[in-house]
Amino acid sequence: MNANETPRPAGRHVRQIPDVGRRRVLLALAAGAAVTAFRANIAADYRLTEDSSFKVVTPSNAKNDAAALRFPGRAWYLLPGFRVSNRTAGRKLEALQPAMNERAPASYIGYSNEGIDIAQLFIAIQRDAFARKVTTAYLYGDSFGGMVAAVLAPLLEQNGIHVKLIVFASSPSDVSQVKDPGKDYIAMAGVVVPLTGIVGRLAAGVWSGLSNPNGEDMYQAARSGVGRSMDPDQTSLILSTTQATFLQAFPAQFDGGVSPSTGIGLLYDPEDFIVDAAAAIRGWRRLLGSSLSFQYDVPHTGHASPEIHPDVYDTGLRVLQDVLDRRPRTSAPPTLYF
Repeated sequence: MNANETPRPAGRHVRQIPDVGRRRVLLALAAGAAVTAFRANIAADYRLTEDSSFKVVTPSNAKNDAAALRFPGRAWYLLPGFRVSNRTAGRKLEALQPAMNERAPASYIGYSNEGIDIAQLFIAIQRDAFARKVTTAYLYGDSFGGMVAAVLAPLLEQNGIHVKLIVFASSPSDVSQVKDPGKDYIAMAGVVVPLTGIVGRLAAGVWSGLSNPNGEDMYQAARSGVGRSMDPDQTSLILSTTQATFLQAFPAQFDGGVSPSTGIGLLYDPEDFIVDAAAAIRGWRRLLGSSLSFQYDVPHTGHASPEIHPDVYDTGLRVLQDVLDRRPRTSAPPTLYF
């Protein structure tokens, strides 16, 4: 011991005071940053959706550009499902594009957050077809988008655009085929006691969001599910927008008119827990009986999920194209100079 060193009391240990305050500040800053980023992401997604409504989006990439040169006058159009954001529609198209490019360049149409307006969709495709000189179209109906495709196809045919193939991917042909897990519970809870009704609608709203079959946009789905569930007149979570009116009216107000030369591709998971696949397939074959159809199963993929199971859907779409639309004869792929 040095002469200047102060002796320590016997039996006592010196403990360092934990830096609790600093840790709390860091945690609070991290949490704040996470919340800010989360909100910014939601705002960006909303802006992207609003800016893209009723517009044809054709990703500019090497494979799409090559397909446009190889198959002039042809185009694939993906029509999204019920309340599917444009960002998710873009991911779906990204998964399907390799197969689509075997026949045409690939595009999708944004519309979901603005409801459904067949006139605006038709005009959007007409404008795009005029700009790209499209005379042959392929329609991919993602879930609810299948009904939209069935209505658009005759309109396009009447205006000089031949619809070569329609793919119904997990698409109901009648609203009765849609399985709504919250519908009965909400209706029952709303009758028993007002408080129970509110709690029941909230619970079912959250369930509607978190049971999103594709595992995408969970927060957005849950948030919108809760918002819809608070409507006191609401009896079904899935029948809540102008898209729902369209769902209810189809097929009673469907005039038919799909060309017999249009191939009908049926792409379903037999165990789909959102749509009764067997009933939907029977319904489409009954409605479009004069058209050539071919069914390809994508088992254990859930509902309309090419972005989750790209390899399975890629194979399925290639098979449907090979069966229902022979590969067009083209000259050797053009040489691209850079």
